[in-house]
Amino acid sequence: MDLLEIKGRISVALVESIFRRAGFTLAPAAAVETSQRLGREDLIPDFQATLPAVGGGPAQAGCVVEVRYRPQVGQYLLIESQRGPHSLFTVAKRHWPSLVFVFVTDHPEAGRSCFQIVDLGSWAAGNTVTALDLHRTTISGSSARTSRSTRPCCGGCSRC
Repeated sequence: MDLLEIKGRISVALVESIFRRAGFTLAPAAAVETSQRLGREDLIPDFQATLPAVGGGPAQAGCVVEVRYRPQVGQYLLIESQRGPHSLFTVAKRHWPSLVFVFVTDHPEAGRSCFQIVDLGSWAAGNTVTALDLHRTTISGSSARTSRSTRPCCGGCSRC
């Protein structure tokens, strides 16, 4: 096991903890036999995060979440966007249209969070991939607003 794999496993544990502390219920996202080998990387979403029902109402639809450690998130997103139809995001959206990536880094760009989100549900293939900082985005109904909360979100979607 190399250092990047260890950091990847720690990243998943940290993100799961953030989601649990924000009140989400976590469950496995997919069975191993349904996992996809997408080009050079395996893509198996790490978990499904669902907010429980509030006040006897229906439970909100969940987000399927993939956590990735990347030393330089901005550089990784730039390289992936240059890959066009072969981008991990383009291929992943075909299999999981509402997949949410949470990128974890120990070298964030100036002013950025160590936890950054890319929501494929609001992204269209061919558009620029933009990551939002996890700690600065919360969801209020179906609109995003900026705050200093640690409540995880899906980059502006209404699912979480």
